[in-house]
Amino acid sequence: MTLPPARRMSDVAYEKLRQAIIRAEFEPGVPIEEKRVMERLEVGRTPLREALQRLSQEDLVKNVPQRGYFVSTTSATDLFQLIEFRQHAEVLAARLAAARASAGHLTDFGLILAEARAGAAAGNQDLAWNIEIDERMHRLVAKASGNGYLAQALNRLYALSVRSLYLSHVPITLIRDELETMQALHDALASRDADGAEAAMRRHLDFNVVNLVASGTRPAPHPVPAAVPGDGQGPGR
Repeated sequence: MTLPPARRMSDVAYEKLRQAIIRAEFEPGVPIEEKRVMERLEVGRTPLREALQRLSQEDLVKNVPQRGYFVSTTSATDLFQLIEFRQHAEVLAARLAAARASAGHLTDFGLILAEARAGAAAGNQDLAWNIEIDERMHRLVAKASGNGYLAQALNRLYALSVRSLYLSHVPITLIRDELETMQALHDALASRDADGAEAAMRRHLDFNVVNLVASGTRPAPHPVPAAVPGDGQGPGR
């Protein structure tokens, strides 16, 4: 039996810290205290720093010279701007995927759908699971687009937008409410229907926007960054 390759510790640190920041387990503007984070993630200093470099490229943390890394700040304005940009990028990915998705992509999409249906039938309301299913679907569509730059941008946009939702306390749509649009998107990709793929993706994203507006969240000025011991001024995004 062939064993899966061992994961690099920097990848482990990146994924764990990325999830923690997205889920707002770290307050915006706070410094990343390396010793505490190393203990929490059970990794060494080098893997952590490699992970932080990757996260800084995704705007989830900010590297301040001579002071270290800080969790990036965000605001309601950021959330609305992210949604505007992400809607266009996700629709483009869906249309490209309708033309370029392989049999393997469609098989993987089907497996995600099966897992989503099973979880919804079991009443799984765990936010982490629901977001994981949603992100896997979006990653797959982005990958199926065949455009690496677009996929990379969407990965960054997804993380930033979900983090903003957590911080804004906006209700996050559960997978049980998205099964119909997920199936429609899968079917459109399978039939090479670019217009159908666009329509399904727009319905999927518009449902989240309706939740956002219904929550009462509105664009607002950027908040004052959290104070950092030493000079009273934290980093901005």
